[in-house]
Amino acid sequence: MAGSATAVADPAAEARVIEQDLAAAFRSGGLSLLDEPTKDEQGCVIGYLLQPLSQHGPDSVDTTVASLHDDGWGGERRTLLKGMRRVTLTKDGWTLRVRDYSAQRAKRGFVALLATKAGCKPS
Repeated sequence: MAGSATAVADPAAEARVIEQDLAAAFRSGGLSLLDEPTKDEQGCVIGYLLQPLSQHGPDSVDTTVASLHDDGWGGERRTLLKGMRRVTLTKDGWTLRVRDYSAQRAKRGFVALLATKAGCKPS
């Protein structure tokens, strides 16, 4: 779902737009929720704990990141640390960290998305 956080003045409304971007992206990537989304009252933090729906087919993290690119997320940086893939993206003052633990069986193969608003103090 395309959205532009810059056009929204209300921080809570801006956070909802970011939340919609993330939810649409992880669904298109074949990821499902493991737990309720994490959100703070100030609209500074949005987080998801996810798992791939299938172990076969396209890479769910790469597909999710591609969907985010389509919604205007950019500035991609990738790192690999002890089998955990990390992808960092930015959009309209938000930083998104994607952590892919799917190769780490001890972590039960989950994927975490955590978006934070620059200069915002979480409650």
